[in-house]
Formats: sequence, structure tokens, C-alpha cells
Amino acid sequence: MDNPANWTPADAAHFGAAVAQSARTPQDKRPLYREPPSAHAFPVEALGPLQEPVRAIQETTQAPITIVAQSVLAAATLATQGHRDVTLPGPGRRPLAAIFITIAESGERKSTVDRLALQGVADVEDYRKREYVAAMAAYQNSKKAWDVARRHAERNYGDDRKKLEAELNAIGPEPKKPEHPMMLVGDPTPEGLIMHLEGTPVAGIFTDEGGSLIGGVSFNDENSMKTGGILNKLWDADPIRRARVTTGSTFLPGRRCTSHIMMQPVVAEKLLGSTLHDGMGLTARMLIVAPTSTAGTREHREPSPGVNLSLLKYTNHIRDLLLRPFRMDGDTGALDPMPLPLSADARATWVVFYNECEREIGPKGALVTVKGFGAKLAEHAGRIAAVLTVYDNPDATEVPLWAMQCGIRLAYYYGAEALRLRGHASISPDLRLAETLLQWWRALPSPELHLSTVYQFGPRSIRDAKTAKRIVEVLEDHGHVERLPAGTVLDGKQRKEAWKLTAD
Repeated sequence: MDNPANWTPADAAHFGAAVAQSARTPQDKRPLYREPPSAHAFPVEALGPLQEPVRAIQETTQAPITIVAQSVLAAATLATQGHRDVTLPGPGRRPLAAIFITIAESGERKSTVDRLALQGVADVEDYRKREYVAAMAAYQNSKKAWDVARRHAERNYGDDRKKLEAELNAIGPEPKKPEHPMMLVGDPTPEGLIMHLEGTPVAGIFTDEGGSLIGGVSFNDENSMKTGGILNKLWDADPIRRARVTTGSTFLPGRRCTSHIMMQPVVAEKLLGSTLHDGMGLTARMLIVAPTSTAGTREHREPSPGVNLSLLKYTNHIRDLLLRPFRMDGDTGALDPMPLPLSADARATWVVFYNECEREIGPKGALVTVKGFGAKLAEHAGRIAAVLTVYDNPDATEVPLWAMQCGIRLAYYYGAEALRLRGHASISPDLRLAETLLQWWRALPSPELHLSTVYQFGPRSIRDAKTAKRIVEVLEDHGHVERLPAGTVLDGKQRKEAWKLTAD
């Protein structure tokens, strides 16, 4: 080695650059973020009477069984929520409504699963549509007659208040419009959801394209808080109250609404990474899963005997539950589901689970990082137990022990999923943009890029110089790219800021 005393400044600069380069070896690359651990296996046996249809749909579609379980459990919740409220120690009477979130890439057969799970609902909507046509014709005739009668009374008794009032009272109140036949909506605006609930006391928000909901008008910057607030109220069975200058006041007590929103991971990041939704308690009310893909393993096979019969029995049962008359409040016309208490042993089991959840949301507890969700986990268990009870026996008078054990087992699963996904949802937007840029960069023919190429032709989300520079520097800081000397010639020009991918 040459004597360092004989080195020139240029030699020293070259050595310094070489040291810096050797210090950032591929082994020293840091991942931008770590993917979450593998998904937990869904406890299908804890679905009780829903096991059979879940296994039948999974065998038919070969979709991840977790997706199937979410769809079937959501459909059963939709079908039972109008008939019962569960009575829990402490929280008291609670609705059965739920918000299911399923995260899966395209190609996981979400649409096919949802279609099979909701076939009974579709049958009821078709039936109600046929009834609606006749009921609407009768309503229009009745409304016309009512209008004519009132005008006639006003002409004949307009000068005599008492006679006019007596005549109008005799005519009676304005006829009510029939309930509209549609139970499900896919991507309503906040105002659209309220209008939908004005026409039916039992509803569902179901979509296998969550991007249209989360990325649309409902969850844009202006409406995100409003939509989240309405979903919170529906989960709690609070009345919907709205006062507008243009549309007047709306008061909707006694409404039940269950949601199942399927979305791709990139869409889920927007929803689950929102501090607004977390802060207002929306994510604490969600039952979220992100199952492992089955794509690439689904070679054709014929369903086993009995699958079609299982599906038919399930579809008919969902249909019958929805056609079963709901109990309504005679004074307000609002839905008034029967309360469903817990049996003595189910109650004792639930209390033990509740106390466990309470301990685990403490400072050193296992649920402290999902504290809001953990605080509602026992209630989730109670609601699920009641859904399984009513699905199994619509005339049940209490939640039995087996149903509560199933509800708690499922609650454990959802709690484990919440913990698994929590860290992934909190990844900073810059790290996600850096991962997007890195994948784009690696697909280019040359590993060398200058800044203007990045913000002119790179991923759409970073097409401005300030953002592009910040995200490239994130990649540099993590060892995925290295800065080239100022003046490096790229695309025929000397470049002030340029980088190249580090070797794998």
C-alpha cells in the first residue's frame, strides 16, 4: 500500500468515496418495511351452524376460506339483525350489526363468493321488487285520492276553520310510501345512505370493490368524517339525525345496517392507516381480515356430493329470515328487535372474557396497541354469538353456552388479526411511496436515473420534484440506491442529482 503521506487530495477523496461505497453493501440494505406475518387460520369450527355453508362455498370456489367465512357471517348478520338485539352484562342491549372488512388482491374470487353468500338476499330483493310494483301503484292511487280530498275540503270549508279541521282529520294522514325493495347498497354517499335507510329499516353495505367506496365520494376529504360518523351510529343503533336547509330534517330511529367491504391492500392502506378513522373509533368497530392467497393452487375439481344441497339450504334459510316479519314500534314505526339475553352459563363465560380483554388493554397488556378494538372485543363476541343463535333458531329466547364459546373463539381470531395487521397499517406514506418507486425503478433497463426522470416519468404519486427528491432520499437512506457524483452524464447531459440502484 502507498504511504498515505504521499497521497494527493484527489486520492483522499477517491478513497473516502470507496469507503462509503464499501460500507453500504447489499447485506446492509434495510427493508423499507416488513410485510406482516402470515395470516392466522380461520377457526371454521367456531362458526357453528354456518360451518356447512362456508365449507360448501369454499369447495365450490376454492377461494380462501377466510373470505368465505366473512361473506357468510356478514350475510347471516344482515339476515338476523332486524330480529334481535343481544343483552350483555354492562353494555346492556346492543344491536347485532357489524362491519366486516376483507383485504385481498384481485383474483381471489371475492365476487363469486359474495354472490353465493348473498343469493338469499338477492332472492328477497327480487320478491320485494315484484311486491313493490303493485304496492307503489296502490300508493300512487291512494295519494292522488288523498290530495283530491284535501283540495275538495279546502274549497268547501276554507272559510270555516273548525269544519275544515274536522274534515281534514276525517280524511286522515298522508299515505306512506311502500318500503323500497333494495336492501343492499355498494358505494353510497353519506346522503345516499341516509336516503336508503329512509326506505328500509334493515340494510347492508356490501361491495367486492371497496376501492369505489373508500376511494370515492363517501371517503373523500369532505365526507370521510360524515360517513364514518354514520357508520358508527349504525353500529351503535343510535338514531340518524340530520338537519339541512335544502332537504329539511331527518330523524331515523330503529335502523340496522351491516357492512361487508372487500378491498385490495392498496385501498385498505388508506382506510386502516387513517388517524381520523382510528381516532373516531371506526376501526375499533371493524372485524378485519387479510387472508393468505390461494391463487395458483386452485386446479379444477368437481364439488363433492351434497355441496349444492348445502348451498340451497343456506340460501333458503337466509331468505326465510329476511322474509320473517320484523317487530316494529307501533307509535314511531321504527324497528324494535326483541332483546336476547344470555343464558346463565353463557353470561358467566362472557364476563370472564370481558375481564380478560380489560386486563389486556392495560399498559402492559397484549392488546394495548389495538386498545380501541380491544375495548370492544367482548361486545364483538357477544354480537357474533347472538347472530349464530338466531341463525340456528329464530325463536331462541337466550344465547346458549355453545354460541358464546363460538363468539369468543372468533373474537380471539379477530383480535389476533388486528394485532398482526396493526403495524402494517401504521407504515408511513413515504415508505410506501418509496416501495412503489423502487419497484418501478427495478423494471427499467438501466439502474441509473436522474431526478427529473423520476418526477417526469415515474409513478404518478411522486411526479413533482420536491416529492421525488424526498422519496429517492428515503431509498438512499435505506441502502437501495446510491448517489452518483455531481456532473454524471445521463441522457446526454451532466446531472446534478442522480442515483443508481445498489447491487443485489
